[in-house]
Amino acid sequence: MQINVAQLLKEPVGAQRNYKVDELAGESDEDHVSGEVALTRTNRGILVSGALSADLKCTCSRCLCPVHVKVKFNMDDEFFPVSDMITGERTELAADDFIIGDDHILDLSEAFRQYMIMAQPTKILCRPDCPGICPVCGQELSKGNCGHADRSRDHRWDKLIQQEKESKV
Repeated sequence: MQINVAQLLKEPVGAQRNYKVDELAGESDEDHVSGEVALTRTNRGILVSGALSADLKCTCSRCLCPVHVKVKFNMDDEFFPVSDMITGERTELAADDFIIGDDHILDLSEAFRQYMIMAQPTKILCRPDCPGICPVCGQELSKGNCGHADRSRDHRWDKLIQQEKESKV
């Protein structure tokens, strides 16, 4: 999402604009972000604040199947112009600052991408009881037993497994 902020940069500190967000964003063509952001003029740049949600196409950590995940996040970041609006002089910026280009366009795409990554669950699962894949042949274990499950097990655990089976009976 790109917003021309030339007029907002000319206004006094505290001036604000609100924008609805309904865009494709992120690493996949299916990642979608929506919500509302407020752009507020600060003494150095523009503060972008908002409550957003995103629908992300991810991969299950166990079975590697595609999964759609909905995440919510709050955004609060300041964007700094690379040059002064009035004098045209270059401004000093840190390497990790979000910037407003010489054309006075504020691009929210990278900020959205970073916030969506941070909002994702640590372990994405298609369902809580996903059995995963066979480590030998790669078959999805939810589709049935491939016969490799017993052969790939470390046989040093056999006595413990047997005791567990007996205690359940």
